[in-house]
Amino acid sequence: MVYHKSRTDEFDVLGSSNTAYSAKNFAKRSTIMKSLVEGSLVIEVRMKSTDKSIPQFIPTNPLRKNVLELFMDEESADAVFEVGGEQQTKGKRKKTTPATKLYAHRLILKNNASALYEMCKSDGEEGITTVSITDVKPEIFRHMIYYAYGGKLSKEDLKKNAKDIINACDKYGVVHLKLEAEAKYVETTKITMDNMMDNLLYADSKNLALLKEAVMDYIVANKRDIMGKVSFDNVPGGLITDVLAAMSRGEVGDDGDNKDYNTMRVGTLRKMLDEKGLEVDGSRESMIALLKEKNA
Repeated sequence: MVYHKSRTDEFDVLGSSNTAYSAKNFAKRSTIMKSLVEGSLVIEVRMKSTDKSIPQFIPTNPLRKNVLELFMDEESADAVFEVGGEQQTKGKRKKTTPATKLYAHRLILKNNASALYEMCKSDGEEGITTVSITDVKPEIFRHMIYYAYGGKLSKEDLKKNAKDIINACDKYGVVHLKLEAEAKYVETTKITMDNMMDNLLYADSKNLALLKEAVMDYIVANKRDIMGKVSFDNVPGGLITDVLAAMSRGEVGDDGDNKDYNTMRVGTLRKMLDEKGLEVDGSRESMIALLKEKNA
């Protein structure tokens, strides 16, 4: 609403609150011409807030902090993972190194590390469940549990232990940490002619769609140098689809306005699945099939 006083008034009132004014005759032209700075009129505008309320501090939700405080809390834990304890041969005698005890809570593992939860389910019995883990290094297993409690691993830890973290998370179902470690591995690994096949086979064995995509991009970009020098005899036949997808991306551009699932980047497919609350760990084919199923 704009309210105007009579035309003879010096000022008009703007707005229903009567707190803003406009002048009909701001200044004479001759006055303005004398005020020009190198041919330009400089106007200084000063504004003052009329809001008299005092901003209040609103604390953040303490849930994540409270859950993290339970990490490795021996007193309240109802599950213990005994990790390590490998036998070492010294001369003719065998020496067993003590296992590292890592404490956890089944309720927290249930939705954040489902495979670990299944291993330590008590079937209704009270008390602490002890589980032996011999195929993962204690520090890697600790990283995995810490992540399940809402912790965030440092970039250095991810870079240093990327493959170990991927392997452990792939086996024990800590999906999001696996994908985070995969992204760091792709970011810090330069694909070359020498490591191309090893990375491709590793990606296929662990369902690492992002790493596989990086290798495919390298193959397409260097196809003339690779042709006749690298054997693809041991490559699974299903990988041809990924090669064609990489070639198609080069023709239409990286995603952009592209609506064809088959040529979308792995990151885009994962984002779309995550926004729909769907499983993000899988091959390109499985991700596309899931998206098509939900959008049918």
